[in-house]
Amino acid sequence: MSYYTKLLLITAVSFLLVNCTSVEKYNKKLAQPIAEEKLQKDIDYTQQKLQKLYPNLYGYISKSQLDAKFDSIRKVVNKPMTSNEFYFVISPVIASVRQGHMTMTPISKRVSKADAKRYKKSGDGPLSQFVFEWQNEKLYVVKSKAKKNKVIHGAEVVTINSVPPQDIYTKYRKSFTSDGFNTTFLRKFFTKRFSVYMTNEIGVNDSLTYVFKQNDSIITRVVSRNKPIVKTKTALKVTDSTKVVSKIPVDKSKLKAERKRKRIYGYDDIAKEYSKSLTIVPSDSTVAILKIKNFTKGKYFKAYDILFDSINNNNIQTLIIDIRDNPGGRVAEIVNLYSYLTDKEFTILQPAEVTSKTSLWRTGIFKSSPVIAYPFIVFGYPIYMTYSYLRTTQNADGSYQYKLTGSRKRESNPNHFKGKLYVLINGGSFSASCILSSSLKTNPNVTFVGEETGGAFNGTVAGIMPLVDLPNSKIPLRLGLMNIQTINQTDVIGRGIFPDKEIIPSLQDKINNKDTELEWILKDVKK
Repeated sequence: MSYYTKLLLITAVSFLLVNCTSVEKYNKKLAQPIAEEKLQKDIDYTQQKLQKLYPNLYGYISKSQLDAKFDSIRKVVNKPMTSNEFYFVISPVIASVRQGHMTMTPISKRVSKADAKRYKKSGDGPLSQFVFEWQNEKLYVVKSKAKKNKVIHGAEVVTINSVPPQDIYTKYRKSFTSDGFNTTFLRKFFTKRFSVYMTNEIGVNDSLTYVFKQNDSIITRVVSRNKPIVKTKTALKVTDSTKVVSKIPVDKSKLKAERKRKRIYGYDDIAKEYSKSLTIVPSDSTVAILKIKNFTKGKYFKAYDILFDSINNNNIQTLIIDIRDNPGGRVAEIVNLYSYLTDKEFTILQPAEVTSKTSLWRTGIFKSSPVIAYPFIVFGYPIYMTYSYLRTTQNADGSYQYKLTGSRKRESNPNHFKGKLYVLINGGSFSASCILSSSLKTNPNVTFVGEETGGAFNGTVAGIMPLVDLPNSKIPLRLGLMNIQTINQTDVIGRGIFPDKEIIPSLQDKINNKDTELEWILKDVKK
């Protein structure tokens, strides 16, 4: 047995042993202060990991500045701290690198299997029943699933269990960042993570006391778990025992077709929507909207093949690609999509910068995979290690690069779109969405509408992103191992893709489901 196989087996066994630790013991340990010496070792460990594995570490901050930040927190850590107390000391240093993919997450208490089962049966929690929006330093309810004590959409959340949302924002703001210096992503990120942060502060609850402000009125509501509706079968009254009530036959072919469709277009069972969907505008059959929620779900090769067949067969003259709030995903997918949006040969990415020929071996695959997959990983991982090693080459200046899918020259797809293209973007457009947008920005037939993207124009540090637990505090640190840079570059460092027409919807627009950006495009098409 090779060294690496032994190492992987030991890791797998260790992971299983850790998971056998009781919930009570885990939570008790989480609340115990960690010795100052051990926390100092975590600081050293974090700094060393960044220097060893993280490419473009000093893209937005100088080495001297980052070293000074690490030195400053070494002085602050002069007494024992709990893991989460330490989190608020070290996470701002990570955020100062200004790379949005690199994050630290506070450690939450665990719940027992019995409690988790009970929560699931009890339905949506009192936080997950609302869709929130953080605007102008205030938290608003945009949508509500609460059955009892209906909350009017647009109500401001004043407090939750006496905790103002502003206190949560102030406490956590320094722990996260955007790519570079834009601010549009920060509001989106906090909105998305608010429930996680709040749960970290007040725990998991069956009910919460909300104080809302609606116009000039203050409203207090106790919001409990939203119990799911259980459909009960009504008994049929049979008067003649010789009669047999036949069941409605299930159309297996339709079910099979529906399952296939969900696999191709990436159906989200929780949100009840597809990752990729095409809609022809009712008022103008020559205009279509391609909504892409993410670049992670679905069989994209098949999906785009079918979608662009439909676009061309319906003689679509104007295509609107909506990637608002699209957090990104697979680089291979956006390369495939771009081939349908250009009529020329193209290369959208430079070879990725990495720190060494072996840095990509730190994938963290055990953390992201179920235990049942461990035997396959143990035997398949050495093949990946060999492949990544051979694909990583050293440059003349001593740096290293990895050949990405997008760094090879490609042909445009024969079925590519030939008409006018609009792209909808906002602060939630991040990562791969920005790589696609950066590549499209120089195309003459493309108009961008919305607000500056949350991700950077010139690229990002992402690709393979393992979770690394700090040895003593156990705080998870997510690292990007590839510096992915676009071919198209801008001199405006650290900013996103700017729209040609800036339109930022108001809170009331969102409450009323009024799509101001799309409305502007449809008017522009008529011109």
